[in-house]
Amino acid sequence: MTRSALVVLVAEAEPLVDEATAREVAAIAYGIDPFDETFATVGRFDDGTTYLEPQPLEPFRQMTSAFVAAFPDCPPYGGAFPEPHPHLTVGARLDDAAAGALAAEMMAGLSISMRVDGLTLLVEDDLGHWTVDGACRSGELCETPGS
Repeated sequence: MTRSALVVLVAEAEPLVDEATAREVAAIAYGIDPFDETFATVGRFDDGTTYLEPQPLEPFRQMTSAFVAAFPDCPPYGGAFPEPHPHLTVGARLDDAAAGALAAEMMAGLSISMRVDGLTLLVEDDLGHWTVDGACRSGELCETPGS
C-alpha cells in the first residue's frame, strides 16, 4: 500500500525536536573505544547475501546492544533478526553461481585489517536507496550533512 503525507518542513525546529536523539547517539559513539578488526573470510546468508565476516564479532555486538538499549523501539532490521550477525555486505540477492564467483573474487583479496574508530549513519528511503546522514567518531562530536 502506498502512503502519502502533506507536510511543511520546519528546518528551524530541527535542533529542538531532534536534539535529544542526536545527543544520545553522539554519547554512545563518543564512548566507543576504537578497536582493530580483520575481515578474512566470506560468508553467505540464506537470502543470497554474500558478506565478509569481521573478527572479532564482539565489539560490533556490544555496539548493537548499546543502541538497542537506547532505542528499544527501533531494533536493527526492524526486529527481523533477534540477534543480528555483524557483517560487511558485498552482494545481495545472488544466485548460487554469482555468489560463488563473488566469494572467490573476495577471498583473493583478503585479509583486510582496519581500525574502527567511529560510526556512519545511513538512512534508507522508500525506494531502498541508502544515503549518508551523519558520522560520529570516538571521542568527538557527531557531524551531519550541512553542519
